Parts: sequence; C-alpha cells; structure tokens
Amino acid sequence: RAERSKKMAIELLIDFDEFWSRLNEDIRLAQQSVFVQTFAFEGDQVGQKLSDALLSSPAQDKRILADSFTRIVLSDRFRYSPANIFAKKLRHEAKETERMIQKLKAAGVAIRFTNPYALSPRKLLSRNHKKLIIIDHATAYIGGINFSEHNAAWHDMMVRIDEGDAVEFMREDFLSTWKGRDQVADLEFNGVEVLMLDGRTNHGAFQRVLDLIDAAQDSIFVESPYITFPFYERLREASRRGAEVKIVTPEQNNWNCFANYARRESARSQIDLRLYQGRMSHLKAMLIDDTYLIAGSSNFDYLSYRLYQEIVGIFTDAQVIKEFRERVMLPDLANSMAVDCNASPVGKHWLRLQIKVLDAALTIFT
Repeated sequence: RAERSKKMAIELLIDFDEFWSRLNEDIRLAQQSVFVQTFAFEGDQVGQKLSDALLSSPAQDKRILADSFTRIVLSDRFRYSPANIFAKKLRHEAKETERMIQKLKAAGVAIRFTNPYALSPRKLLSRNHKKLIIIDHATAYIGGINFSEHNAAWHDMMVRIDEGDAVEFMREDFLSTWKGRDQVADLEFNGVEVLMLDGRTNHGAFQRVLDLIDAAQDSIFVESPYITFPFYERLREASRRGAEVKIVTPEQNNWNCFANYARRESARSQIDLRLYQGRMSHLKAMLIDDTYLIAGSSNFDYLSYRLYQEIVGIFTDAQVIKEFRERVMLPDLANSMAVDCNASPVGKHWLRLQIKVLDAALTIFT
C-alpha cells in the first residue's frame, strides 16, 4: 500500500436529508467541476433535485456516471417483467427519467452509463456499485445513498471527505472509470485508507478487510442489508475466538431472501443478530475493536467480493469513530430487535452445502 499524508476533515452524514443539505451547498459553491457517480439515478423528486442543482451550479465541468442497472430497474422494479412492462406509473417514471437526462445533456452535463448488459454471466452480473461524488479538487463523498425516492427514504450514510490527497485520488478514479478503465488500488492517507475494487480482483483487495476481521480482539459491529459469505465465515471465526460480534440488518428488507438468509446464517454461526425496525436500512459499515471503521459502497456480500466495482474507506480517526458509535451504532442497536436464531445440525450442513455450490457455480461462470 502506498501512503500520503495531509490533514483532512471527515464528516458522517446520516440519512438522505442530512446528506443532501451538505451536498446541495457544495454543488452550489462549486467553481470548476462536479462529478457524480451513482448506482441509480431516477427521474423522480430526488433525481430532479440533483438535476436542478447541477443545472444551477456555476461549475464548468459537470458529469454523471450511472450504472446501466438504472436503465432497466426503476423504483426497485424490473421494467421489463410481465407484471411491470405495461405498468403506467413505471412507464411514466421511465419517460421522466429520459426527459431529465436529455435536459441535462442539452445543458452541457455529460452523462455516461457504466457496465452495459450483455449475454455473458459476468456482463450480466458485474455492476459498478460505487457511490462517489467529487466537488472541484476539494471534497469527496462516498457511501451508500443513490438518487431515487425509495433510496432516499431508507436509513443510510455518506461520508464527506474535505481536502487532502484522498480527494485527488478518488477524482482520478472517477476519471479513469469515465474513460472505461476500472482501477484496483489501495492508498493510505492521514485518517483513512481508500480501497478501489475493479470487479475482477476484488477477492485480493478485500483481503485487507478480512485481515482486520481476523485480527479482531474484542468486538465487531456490522450493519448491512445484504451481508453474505465469505464475510460470515470470518465473523464466525472471530466469534469463536471470543470477540463480541453483532450484526444489524433490516427486518423490512427490499430483498426478503437476505433477511431469511441472515437468520439461518446467524443461527449456524451463533452470531448476535439484530433486526432494524421501522424501515429499510441500506447502511453498510463495519466497526472493528472501536479502532477501524469500514464504510463505503460495499454491502459485505458475495457480489461485492467477486464482481462489483466498489469503493471502500477504512477510517481510523478517533473522532470519526466516536461519532459513528454515537450516531449510528448505538441508536441502531437500540432500534433493533434481538433474534433468537436456532438451527438444527441438518439445517447447518444444508446451508453450508448450498453456499459451497453457489460459490463454485458463480466462480466458474464469471
């Protein structure tokens, strides 16, 4: 890992309103450039907020990178399924999205879509999952929030990084993706280490995160809606070593299969599982020994581990970690219900077999 040092300020922005208030001001004050990379960009009220802010910004160089996922999935619904293809509301949103995009382009905002779909398994599954925003050469945002109404209603987090060489490093990554080149990189700065994952060598890049889990002595807190293997395996081993492992995942998950999987896996692993109450939580973060805060676009799932382009920050600033504990970990644990998971020996072996088969199949086909 390379290392650079320069003082920076780091802010945790919890949920969309807090994030948008900060970002909107940054876009308004931008002088040179605003670069936005998102997984989903939809022509609803939230997408229009971003569109209006960009149209009003005095910055000369304005660009949006969105994954091709957003061209076929709107409001968490596949546009071309038999149930949705003639749905009036969805068709209206698709038209509004296209109208918004054309208006932006006409005003000089450049827009590109990453990872076009094709018939090969890798091109079908591999998505650019990054959420990255760069303002001028001064400010960067990373985290989990997309620009759509349903995403904005979820519990989530973005991290704002002000100044420092880390911003320039992430700006270079945006421009590399813009040119169609996915980077793999790991650079350490004062207070944060930034991992860029290219979707092909992620298992190697993620070794840094897995090593931190393996080295945990006292505690690991994880919040993610979609956590899967191989992260569960490492968390299970940490629990067996005596570390206190807690996982928060939403009870109201937009993909119910993950909520069910979490129950089965936690039963098998004897991990303290908590179900976040009241709404969907899309927040993804891991706190290890109150020393390392891992946050970014990765859900700590298999697709992140093997196929998705991601950006992950490992934060070590004591004030940032204190704020995360006070504003995320403790409130979210308090708003979660403990689950008494039990699994039979047969159930444990069956889940282990399913995971091995799925891992082998995805590895072969992708």
